[in-house]
Amino acid sequence: MPEVKAKIARLREYLKAEELDGIVLQTRDNFAWVTGGGDNHVVSQSETGVAALYITARQAVLIANTIEEPRLTAEEPVAAFTVKSHPWTTPMAEAVAKQVGKKKVVCDVPCGLGLDPLPASFYELRAALTDEEVKRYKALGRDCAMIVETVARGMNIGDSGHQVEAELARHLLARGIQPHVLLVAFDDRLRKYRHPTPTVNHLRHYAMLVVCGRRYGLIANLTRLLHFGPVPADIKERHHAVCRVEAALWQHTLPGKAYGEVLQAGIEQYKKEGFAKEWQLHHQGGPTGFTGRDFLVTPDETRPVVDGQAVAWNPSIAGAKNEDTFILQGEERLVVTACSKNWPQQEIAMPGGFRIKRPGILER
Repeated sequence: MPEVKAKIARLREYLKAEELDGIVLQTRDNFAWVTGGGDNHVVSQSETGVAALYITARQAVLIANTIEEPRLTAEEPVAAFTVKSHPWTTPMAEAVAKQVGKKKVVCDVPCGLGLDPLPASFYELRAALTDEEVKRYKALGRDCAMIVETVARGMNIGDSGHQVEAELARHLLARGIQPHVLLVAFDDRLRKYRHPTPTVNHLRHYAMLVVCGRRYGLIANLTRLLHFGPVPADIKERHHAVCRVEAALWQHTLPGKAYGEVLQAGIEQYKKEGFAKEWQLHHQGGPTGFTGRDFLVTPDETRPVVDGQAVAWNPSIAGAKNEDTFILQGEERLVVTACSKNWPQQEIAMPGGFRIKRPGILER
């Protein structure tokens, strides 16, 4: 409850600063953020929830229909909100409109409710994590990393992408983690595609596992590589290059720095590694937390890095990729998805004395 009240107070300060009468939040990420990990979803593949929060200087209201309201009020952390229930036959847009009236209100799903969208400044309001969120993130990241390692060590030559996907999902769901993104690639598909959704292809030698897992609204992102038999020299070279690009991105992710400037450091490192155009073939990641990425960083991005926020960079070169989620703490980085001591690691040294240990390729 203290966390929820603090979020509502932060939102009310924001409304005053932006000269708004109120705000409506219905997406799963914003609902989870305000409620301290609450969940308003029914359809797994939808980012818009079945209940909305309406917050003004005086009110904090939960809007839900008669199907969802009993469960939400009994099982989700919404005690700080006054409940406004409506018949399931009444569309959410109509129920929200009844509460809002003609006030100056913004919403995170304007297309569905006919309200103005959230201002761009809303990003910074949610970026810095609370101490409670950091604790939840550390537990989530640890579980996701353990799951990927467990599945990687249990895989066998001949397994299909769907089999591995099912194992990842099974372990995630058993720990209350919803699979947000699961990517599995083997051999040629790993080299050809940057977003390889699982298929019936069967593993011969080389595999990539990507997990973005959601629990209490937070999303942990990581990528791991494994190879049956000695890793070929070409793959090693590309993976080492990716790690150095990643290190450049981490090194320049500092509070107050424009994200476009951070990305430029990564682009320059791609050039130094001899892979100048690879960054154009896949996004490089960016700030995360309650979404897979709050936005994909482009070279002209002016929004700043925020101290205390979660970040996940994912540089790639055809046949190699690296990714972990960390929380920025000044000039330090708390890696919530860090690999275990049983996974191979390599130390990356950059100019200026910056050093980090990064996951290597597991040989099976």
